[in-house]
Amino acid sequence: MKKTLIRIGKWLGIAIISIVVLITASLYFFKDEICGIVIDEMNKHLKAKVEVGKVDLTFWGSFPNLSVDFNHVFIQDAYQDARSTDTLFFSERVRLKFNPLDIWKEEYKLKKVEVARGSLQLRIRQDGAVNYDIMKPSEGSSSSEFEFAIEEVALEGVRLLYDNQATKQFYSADLNETSLNGNFNEERFDVGVKSDLKIQKAKSGEVSLLNKKKASVDLKVTVDKASGKTELPGGQITISGLPFLIDGYLDTLGYQFNVKSDHIQLADVVNSFDVDEVKRVNEFKGTGLINFDLDVKGQNEATSPAKIKCSFGVDNGSLKEPVMGLWVKNIDLQGEYSNVEGIEKEYLNLKDIRFTTVGGPFAGNLKLTKFTAPRYKGNANGNLDLRIVHALFRIPMVEELIGNVGVRSDFDIHTIVHPDESNDYKIARCEGDVDLRNVQVKLIDDKRVFKRVNGRLYLRNDEAGIDGIKLELGGSDLELDGVFRNLVPFLRDKGNLKAEVEIKSNRIDVADLGSTSKEDKFQDGRKFLLPDNLEGSVVLDVRQLKYEKHLFKDIRGNMVMGDRTLFFNNMSLINADARIFGELTIQERTPEIFHLITKAESSGINFKSLFREWDNFEQEVITEDNISGKAQAKIYLEAPFDFRSGIILASLKSEIDLRIENGRLKNVEAFKEITKSLKTSNAAKLAIGSSNIETLEKKLLDLKFETLENRLIIKNKKIQIPVMNINSSALDLKASGSHTFDNEIDYKFAFRFRDLKEKDKISEFGEEEDDGTGMWVYMRMYGSLDNPTIEWDKDSKKQQAKENRQEEKNDVKSILKTEFGLFKSDTAVKIYQEKKKPQEKIEFDFGTEEQNAKKEELEKIKKDSKLKNKLKQMKEESEKDKQVDWEFN
Repeated sequence: MKKTLIRIGKWLGIAIISIVVLITASLYFFKDEICGIVIDEMNKHLKAKVEVGKVDLTFWGSFPNLSVDFNHVFIQDAYQDARSTDTLFFSERVRLKFNPLDIWKEEYKLKKVEVARGSLQLRIRQDGAVNYDIMKPSEGSSSSEFEFAIEEVALEGVRLLYDNQATKQFYSADLNETSLNGNFNEERFDVGVKSDLKIQKAKSGEVSLLNKKKASVDLKVTVDKASGKTELPGGQITISGLPFLIDGYLDTLGYQFNVKSDHIQLADVVNSFDVDEVKRVNEFKGTGLINFDLDVKGQNEATSPAKIKCSFGVDNGSLKEPVMGLWVKNIDLQGEYSNVEGIEKEYLNLKDIRFTTVGGPFAGNLKLTKFTAPRYKGNANGNLDLRIVHALFRIPMVEELIGNVGVRSDFDIHTIVHPDESNDYKIARCEGDVDLRNVQVKLIDDKRVFKRVNGRLYLRNDEAGIDGIKLELGGSDLELDGVFRNLVPFLRDKGNLKAEVEIKSNRIDVADLGSTSKEDKFQDGRKFLLPDNLEGSVVLDVRQLKYEKHLFKDIRGNMVMGDRTLFFNNMSLINADARIFGELTIQERTPEIFHLITKAESSGINFKSLFREWDNFEQEVITEDNISGKAQAKIYLEAPFDFRSGIILASLKSEIDLRIENGRLKNVEAFKEITKSLKTSNAAKLAIGSSNIETLEKKLLDLKFETLENRLIIKNKKIQIPVMNINSSALDLKASGSHTFDNEIDYKFAFRFRDLKEKDKISEFGEEEDDGTGMWVYMRMYGSLDNPTIEWDKDSKKQQAKENRQEEKNDVKSILKTEFGLFKSDTAVKIYQEKKKPQEKIEFDFGTEEQNAKKEELEKIKKDSKLKNKLKQMKEESEKDKQVDWEFN
């Protein structure tokens, strides 16, 4: 028995394999013939060119049917001017299924059509031309091996689009799975239609009917080929889970359909509002039915629009959200839409809108007519609880909305469409008030929470205003008042919005005002941030403003805006214990690039407070521990500011006039470096003396001065410090130099050699006074701030000597002009004014005659000595220059 079974199994296997091989071989040998017959039959009915990537004959993939697969099928629009990319039909695969036994008998009866992953786009232009005129006219009966005996059409992943520009109808849907079953070859037959789809958009004229809604269809359609009539005796369609009943017909003359609600609950409608189809955790419960009745009819002409009439409403409905306890009751609404009397008389009317929330009752009306040039007419009066409004409608971009508002409005606004298709508005009446009561708002993906918003918004035709709006934002508070004029020209982009606003605050933290991080803001390309259609003025009164670690107090001033420019004039504020006055201009010349110009001045600046407030200006050369004193400053600054990266330092320009009084520099590290260099130089110790270097260090490390004036210049990323004299009782110091933003320095210092010696200024002859003479020691510190090079500054010494000689020459010329009348025609030579120097005075007592004679002699000597003294000084200076300079290694 075992051997018999094995023998039977072998023969059966061989038979099966033989059959498979035979079928496969037959398919291979007859593939071209079968495919050719199918293609020829298609060409008999189509006049459009069909592009096919590949044609296959399959059996095992569509078992038990035999299939002809057309892969990557493309049919271009039928328009004469259509481009190669204009698509009427595309599919990754169109499969035509046949019974293999019919093929064996050479009878090609098409049983089923499958279309997978593609699109069908039907378009009608304004003149009625269609893009789907691709079928050849019927030539009556003709003998053919091919027969259409279709029993099923299946669509999977196909987008269907209908765009009729003549009637302004647009419909688009994604057919996920759709099947049509019936004996299509009969003269009269029934077709079962089942579809799972998503309606992307349904629009009639200017009215959007549906948008991104899931739907399902289960219908039975009767087709009568003889009369050309298709009937829909009754069926159900479901949109967003809401059931509707549909019936109607389509014949050679026209069509007529009716859609009405099938016991739809108000709560079910509300729970289906979510556009993204995300199921809510807390669904509304309630009472009341939705009344909906839609009639659609029209003629079978491409340019004939559908006539639509729809009525809808709610009677005494109620809603309740179970978790938060939100409720709305006494809901009444009656609405109508119709375009039956033509496009000029199209209207949408929402009348007797009434409901009650915890905030109180609300009532209103709205009528919209002439959709091509809309006219809005209506009124509203009542109170709204914002929490229930947001729970019902899920306002876009809003994460949280609570509070109460009172609304009063009455409006009648006309839209005027000009020949160039631009819009204008005519306000027959537009008045309204909105009272905000403890409103709180948070936007999605926004860290800010606007709390305790109270005040009034109002609208008076072409004018809007804010009255006493108060709000809190983080740790900041704001109070806003203002008026906005020229609303209508602004809204139609034909004029600027004119604003007059007053802003008050007790405290503003700039960090509270930012909504997102810089990375989020900068994902898109550059755009203008300041508007070019807003002009007006803003009055500022802010007690405290915090920016990062900095605190500004008592900010007052006016801001004028217009043409992407902000101008702050008459500004005043307190920072680092000093009152600052000035003006600031901010102009956005290119997107996100601001040009800043500021002029400011202040007196009574406390250096220690200033350096502490601004974190020592992010440097360590002079810190708050090293400096003290009061200052006056005048500042002019001009710089471009990149909103993404900050100030563009390479283009920063500034001039700072500085006057310091009662100043003190203590333990400055740069001065320590100077004396440290001297201490390590044997030549310096030999020339100056170790004790004198110690004296110099002592004086430099606690340098006090009464007055210091200078002008600092910032340009090309470099701070230029002109020569300044620091005169103190301990040491007279000259300093100048430059300091780059990369901390490359070039400082020059000079001090009198006599100041190195520590001695008493009171001698047995009285108090010693400085006559301004004496040798100066010049030093230079340059290179990197972290590792500077310090050396004797021979160039500065030579330059000073050159200037001294020139001064002496000028003095000689002045003496010659004053005493002898020379250089009279040279206006550059001035009258000599003898410089008063402290000197000893010795008095002798002579007789009267002898005294007069001596006096005349002294006057003559004095007169002759002016020129001699100057010539002697010039000689001494020349001799000094010939001497060899000190050189230290």
